[in-house]
Amino acid sequence: MRLLFFIPLFLFCAGAQVNAQSDAIALLAIPDSLRESAHSVIQSYDLEYEVTSPRTATVRYRKVITLLNGKHDREHLIGERYDGDTKITTFEVAATDAFGRAFFTAAKRDITDERMNSDNFHDDSWVKHVTVPVVSYPATITVTVEKKLSDFAMMNFPNWVPVARNQSLIASTFVAKIPLENEMLYRGDGVGEPEMTSDGKVKTYRWEIRNRTAEVSEPLCPSEWETLPHVLIGLNDFQIDDYRGSFRNWNTFGGFIYRIMDGLDELPPRLVAEVHETVEPATTRRDTIDRLYRFMQKRCRYVSIQLGIGGWQPFSASYVDENRYGDCKALSNYMGAMLREVGIPSFPVLIHRSDRPYLDVPEDFAISLFNHMVLYVPSEDMYLECTSTDEPTGYLSDDKEDRNVLWITPDGGQLARTPSLRPGDHGHVRSTRLAITEANEMSFDYRATYFGAAQETFRQLGAYIGNRQDQLDWLHQHNYLPDVTGSAYTYEVSEARPEVEMAYTTSLRNRVRKMGSRKFVAVNPFPIDWVPDQMTDRQLPLVYSDARYFVDTIRITFPENLEIETGLFTDPLVYTHPVGEYQAKIKLVGNEIVWTRTLRLEPVELPADEYNAFRQFFVDKAKAENLQLVFKERQTK
Repeated sequence: MRLLFFIPLFLFCAGAQVNAQSDAIALLAIPDSLRESAHSVIQSYDLEYEVTSPRTATVRYRKVITLLNGKHDREHLIGERYDGDTKITTFEVAATDAFGRAFFTAAKRDITDERMNSDNFHDDSWVKHVTVPVVSYPATITVTVEKKLSDFAMMNFPNWVPVARNQSLIASTFVAKIPLENEMLYRGDGVGEPEMTSDGKVKTYRWEIRNRTAEVSEPLCPSEWETLPHVLIGLNDFQIDDYRGSFRNWNTFGGFIYRIMDGLDELPPRLVAEVHETVEPATTRRDTIDRLYRFMQKRCRYVSIQLGIGGWQPFSASYVDENRYGDCKALSNYMGAMLREVGIPSFPVLIHRSDRPYLDVPEDFAISLFNHMVLYVPSEDMYLECTSTDEPTGYLSDDKEDRNVLWITPDGGQLARTPSLRPGDHGHVRSTRLAITEANEMSFDYRATYFGAAQETFRQLGAYIGNRQDQLDWLHQHNYLPDVTGSAYTYEVSEARPEVEMAYTTSLRNRVRKMGSRKFVAVNPFPIDWVPDQMTDRQLPLVYSDARYFVDTIRITFPENLEIETGLFTDPLVYTHPVGEYQAKIKLVGNEIVWTRTLRLEPVELPADEYNAFRQFFVDKAKAENLQLVFKERQTK
């Protein structure tokens, strides 16, 4: 599905050559406070948004940015996205060196236009871009853009994001001009209220920000939208083709989506007969849903083709059935139409699909932050991912859990939240048997069940890599198996549950290290030992978003002529923190060691001053995960 709301993510968009030399000279006046911790400085950024009708607008901006060093975030790459509803009327790029001497002015031959597509994705989105050949620092780039927007492109609101992380700012303005018969809706953070004026026909909004020092990027920090100044905007009245809509609130915006989807769920008579034949053996409503979901998975494939209003409006159910493909909107509409045919109501759902949304959908400001559509069945409190050909019915992956979504109902939009991430739903249970031989080799027998998010990679592996040896190669390369030459390899994907089971047996060499008369063996062949970066002066809050539950049991047998010198411990190891809990215990019975570990991880948001304690939990865990046993020759009396 086309990204319904395009937020420019600091890949600085398009340019100009206006007074470039004076802009470069201005870098001499940049104070030390704005150079500190900055890789670049926004000398000026002036953005103007002029709405001329509910379906047309103009965006203009001029940006002057000085790159201080080579650590900048690819800011010498200048790109501007456009589509069939967008006309770029100005695109200029110029650059000067530290002495104000021009070394680059983009000519026609320097500017490239490329279509944004992939093997299964086709739309009318293009990007016009140029690479500024920066060879020494500092360097100043001046960019100027003007774009004419109409219809669908009107939804690409030019939200004002004047500065990025590791970047300081001298001055930036945002001016919006809106006809009095319309209204601009806005939500600002860190910028104050706008100055507003009116000439009787147009209302003008103006924001300004000056002299902002650089905010340093840090690992596991909130999105830039949560800590940097910005203004999000929308319109009370907009139009796409013959459809009028409003961002006044979630109900009105959802009502607009409902209207552009209305009437596209009619099924052809042949499909109606197949639907009833498919569900005839079903004994429950859930069984009926499962049968239709499997029917759709086998019948249709996901292909995203989005031209014009197709970025918002799905293909009809009849089109999908005839062509056996569709995007997320079309397939959700298709599945909903089949459910409606058998008397089961459902709602299309707009959602932002990502590991962690860069900006959570706000409850009090309607704006299209969505990039995907699924289907919701209220009678079962079930979400259906209609683009998947192999997921279990009702499975919602963790890149869609615990976030605000918009149900598209006959009564308009209704904001809801998907289920919270729960560690017990995502993880693995593994059992490994190791046997050390007198020849210092080791037999390896492995049984594992992966579930929830942890099984998704393995499920896709089974779907897309059918060759057994290719699967083994991939699993070994990604450290899931110790080699590729073993036997008894099995790989079973559950159709009904989000689970994958795997088994593997092999014989390993070089896993027992010998030093003199002693032998060293790592207890855990697959330690979970990631540790966050060490930091001395954390500034930003900490955000950790994984929810996992891992259980490993490892049994190690060893020859009678060996005994353990070090590595055993009496009391269980227990480490706790708001991010989770780690427990490990070990016991020796005869010549067998049994090591058991459970690890629970929870999403957390913590203040900056708790980062070191958070990191220490992972340091302790990593040390425990890499436990080694030291064997020596058994002493005889």
